[in-house]
Amino acid sequence: MKFEFKYIVPANQLDKLREAIRPYVELDPYAEAMEKNEYTVRSVYFDSSRFDYYQEKIDGYKVRKKIRIRGYNEKTEDDIVFMEIKRKFKEPIEKNRERVTFEVMKRLIKGEGSIAYGEQADDHGVNGAGKFLYHVYRNNLKPVVLVIYEREAFYDRFKKATRITLDKDLRSVAYPGIDDLYSEDKAVKAMKDHFILEVKFKDHFPGWLRLITGQLGLIKRSASKYVICINSHHLTEPSRKADMFRLMHWNSTIKS
Repeated sequence: MKFEFKYIVPANQLDKLREAIRPYVELDPYAEAMEKNEYTVRSVYFDSSRFDYYQEKIDGYKVRKKIRIRGYNEKTEDDIVFMEIKRKFKEPIEKNRERVTFEVMKRLIKGEGSIAYGEQADDHGVNGAGKFLYHVYRNNLKPVVLVIYEREAFYDRFKKATRITLDKDLRSVAYPGIDDLYSEDKAVKAMKDHFILEVKFKDHFPGWLRLITGQLGLIKRSASKYVICINSHHLTEPSRKADMFRLMHWNSTIKS
């Protein structure tokens, strides 16, 4: 399990924060391989028709979870995605991930079971995505929002288990289909003048970073991208138009 601290940072402090952390961090190898030393994170979040997972976060439940499909950058042939369950137990977080190709993921969601793995069956076994699919089918979950952002990722050079990310240009699409994971049609910007600093660590928050956040006046706070994006589309606000949109979405099948 890991701990996760988040900070909402004014965009005009981005360069100052980068410069302050530079002596203490190393670029994530995946980010380093990218042209701008950053990559695009794309996540389709699932929820119930009552937005139960959203409400659990808003109501401050100490034990809660998020269900999502995560991909990166642009779609390529045999692209890899992750079927994820992210759990929070008061403070610690835990993540269960199933690594599959985009096409296998779509077949699993459509209910093809172990046959969906095809040639990947030897790597994953019959129940590789069972936990994810259990929640989706048991609770009749559907995709409610596609969350997209650009990520700069670093590791603490003194403690590799500590990961620091700068998540910028947050945007989202309401009620996407699975095929929309790599699409940005109708994306709505959120937090135009801010970005999110995330710090993931196993035992102790790095002392050097505590000094930097203090000098910049940053305060640890809730910064759920899922909640921020749901709010940017007003998906949970009562209105006849929103209710009709939601009903149409739940009565339709997941796009193939």
